[in-house]
Amino acid sequence: MGAYRPFFNPGTGEWIEYLVTAEESGGDLVRYRWRSVAGGSIPEHLHPHQEERFEIESGEAHFTRDGKEVVAGPGDTVVIPAGSRHAAWNSGAEEVRGTVELRPALRAKELHEMFAGFKNEGMATKNGAPKSPLQLGVTFWHFRKDIRVTSPPLWLQNLFLPPLWAIGRAVGMKPYNESWDSRNA
Repeated sequence: MGAYRPFFNPGTGEWIEYLVTAEESGGDLVRYRWRSVAGGSIPEHLHPHQEERFEIESGEAHFTRDGKEVVAGPGDTVVIPAGSRHAAWNSGAEEVRGTVELRPALRAKELHEMFAGFKNEGMATKNGAPKSPLQLGVTFWHFRKDIRVTSPPLWLQNLFLPPLWAIGRAVGMKPYNESWDSRNA
């Protein structure tokens, strides 16, 4: 297995350090250490083709899963089935620590690195989306099998993202920057 450096996403308040990636698991899964700082919050989204599993080691994590709130503490596991709308946050004063696994892996590693990369470079909104509409189209259409936001509705995203993707790609925009790769050299 490879060695990965932890990275921080200031938009969500998450620290992520990969343990197993798609490359190492033959695409079966991605697993990472997850820390959510006090006040950290992941906006509502869904993974169309992936199950996500949070195993909480310390702290108290709050989730919504298809509109219902779930609170998890040490020893608890929260499973988010593929296609389920969900959000996560840490409303406590203590950091939440755990392990997260997504199956199949798809491009989850690059997706998380992308969100942190855009935010750390000042190129993302408060919620973590790229500020540039063309970059938004290039990125969100590229990762559409990994993640979809729940607002605006999917039918509207399917209408406006492809043309933004096409124009953005035509002017040389990329969905992912290799400098964001958390793999240790």
